[in-house]
Amino acid sequence: MKRITVWGTSFKKVADEAQLLSHYKIIKTFCPEAQVTFISQPHHEIRNRFPEIHIVPFAQLGQAITKLLQSQLLVIGGGPFYEEILQMLKCALLILTARLFRIPVLVYGVTVFPIKLWWAKLGYRWILNQADAIHVRDQVAAKSLSDIGLNPPKVHAGGDPRLILDPDADDHIQSILASEGIHPPFIALTTRHIHKDVPAWVKRAHGFDEVSIKKSNRVMARVVDSLSELGQVVLIPMHPDLDEDSQTAHYIRQQMREPEKLKILSRRYLSSEVLGILRAADMLFAGRLGSALFCSMTGTPVMAIAYEERMNEVMNELGLGDYVSDWRRLDYEKMISQSKRLRASRAEVSKSLMAKSDDLRRQAWQDAELYKKFLA
Repeated sequence: MKRITVWGTSFKKVADEAQLLSHYKIIKTFCPEAQVTFISQPHHEIRNRFPEIHIVPFAQLGQAITKLLQSQLLVIGGGPFYEEILQMLKCALLILTARLFRIPVLVYGVTVFPIKLWWAKLGYRWILNQADAIHVRDQVAAKSLSDIGLNPPKVHAGGDPRLILDPDADDHIQSILASEGIHPPFIALTTRHIHKDVPAWVKRAHGFDEVSIKKSNRVMARVVDSLSELGQVVLIPMHPDLDEDSQTAHYIRQQMREPEKLKILSRRYLSSEVLGILRAADMLFAGRLGSALFCSMTGTPVMAIAYEERMNEVMNELGLGDYVSDWRRLDYEKMISQSKRLRASRAEVSKSLMAKSDDLRRQAWQDAELYKKFLA
């Protein structure tokens, strides 16, 4: 029986959970008998849905290393390569342990934020050169690696592996909506909880500053208030901690004329459930990159706030580049116009998204042929 260890992100956040589950689906498709261990923060819903998955937190380092040493492959996914010393040491420990014991290392489906600090450039270039193959899911990642000296044939640029996932069945989704008191049509909302205390590497990577954050949040709240005139707005929690989404909901409600029209889901749902909820929505106002990507899989029209270049890349790939706004330059009137145009062309946009979804899904499975070679 083949044993595989996967590391790089956490089950705590919806979009990250989807990344890990895409790895699980690829592995089980090509190697059904494989035993998979995730070095990750657990989530109780994942344990309930997938009891066969082994999850070991990195904090239990001895157990994590033991699982790695019993494996025939180390896979690294998510976006673990950022400018923090401790994070770099984690990457180095796992990759170098694998190399020392001749365990192949596949870096797959990752994103990489711009690496600007000299020590991070040197460190990650050396660490990632130890991998047998690197597959990135976006052009931002490809450029970031190129900037530190990693290029093809070492680096393969492809699509996002999450595109192979499926939403839960409609009857299950309808029961969720009913239990939450949500009745279609509704507008879905995802937010990014940006505040002055975000980690320093996040501020460097995305150029966040306190004044711009406050201005952006005010405009975003006004847009939500306007959208609420068209129907119930449902905030879908996608952060690791529900409190982060709750704080954002509280701020938005303070700016709304009818705050009761903003509903926040009572808990963080599984990614397959979020996919189903988005499929049931009239449209999505996206502050989270993962949610915009999900809409490419569900055919749900989406307008977005870009907090980073990857959102622009995804929206352009979906043919929705005219419906994305830079977070530093949000224009209320322009965004309201975008929402009206999007709703007016909903059927056409949805049809186009579903056609693109089929192509993107095929591409994701073609990319997975690289994965398959390591599972043979």
